[in-house]
Formats: sequence, C-alpha cells, structure tokens
Amino acid sequence: MSEQQDAPKKDKRITIKIDPSLWKAISSEIERHPEWGINSVSEFIRRAVDHEMMARKSNQDRKIIEICLDDRISKEGSQRRRSE
Repeated sequence: MSEQQDAPKKDKRITIKIDPSLWKAISSEIERHPEWGINSVSEFIRRAVDHEMMARKSNQDRKIIEICLDDRISKEGSQRRRSE
C-alpha cells in the first residue's frame, strides 16, 4: 500500500470562531431545553444557518401586498381613485 492510502483522510470541514459569551448563551439554552434534541453548540448553529437560508430562499418568491387598516386613509384613497 502506498503512503497516501494509509494516511487518514483530511477533515474538510471549516472552523469558525464565535464569542465565548455567545457560546455560553447557546450552551445554556441547549441544556435548559433537552426537548429540542440538540446536543451541541455546533449543531445549534448548523440548524440556525439552515433555517436562515431556507427563510431567505422562500422570501424571494413572496410578494408584498399593502393593506390599509386605517379607515380615514382608506376612504381618502378610494375618493382619490374615484376622482382620477
């Protein structure tokens, strides 16, 4: 066998740094909420990033509809539309 085949495969993950206070806050929440089924800070961060990416992708397909909730503005707007 060659030397390359015997060598362990290099881990291709990338490490990121977070503030110790953020790590402590996340770790504390994980301990307080075992029902979440999250076992580590890195798992929590992976899920949070995944959730953020999915939310941003779904927002790209949404359209914003303006709904007027104030009667005065609604009446003024409809009067303006009638006169135009």
